[in-house]
Amino acid sequence: MAKVLDLNEGRRRLAAKKGFEPWSRRFGIGFDDSTSIRRLEHHVIGFLIPGGEESAMALYELIMAIKGLGPGPRFQFLENENKLDVTDITLLLLDLLRFEAMFRLEWLEDYPLLKVPLLDLVQRFEDNAITARQVLPRLSAAHPHYPEYLAEFEGDRNIFIRKLIPEAIKVYCARHGDAEKP
Repeated sequence: MAKVLDLNEGRRRLAAKKGFEPWSRRFGIGFDDSTSIRRLEHHVIGFLIPGGEESAMALYELIMAIKGLGPGPRFQFLENENKLDVTDITLLLLDLLRFEAMFRLEWLEDYPLLKVPLLDLVQRFEDNAITARQVLPRLSAAHPHYPEYLAEFEGDRNIFIRKLIPEAIKVYCARHGDAEKP
């Protein structure tokens, strides 16, 4: 049984090494199989949260490398099923990255998926997507709009938080600036 665990651990480390290779080049720092969104440096979060072409390409690089689908620039040439899969994972990661920025701004309470290794978020996407739909982020009581948030119907609170994302991106990027940008 121990040999099976060692083989699985070896596969995991290899998948992480391949997956994070483009990010190590892009960001100039090391990542490993336990790297979670919570452990990412400010400049990495700041680069990824605005969205757009560069951010998407960085996420494609990570996801496609972990899944063995080739380099990120080949995204447009993927078969539709793989393209949809990569897109869905990209959207989940982008949400989580933005929630992490909001957590670091003390706008959100802690959110469990932020501590899940990125490797697992990609490899076990379906399980994590279900968790993300069931366990929604909650606004911190320290946020100035907390009373308005509490007044919302519980089912609408996620929408309330999502409406704060554009402001959170501006504030986060202003605080953690372009000084460390790759």
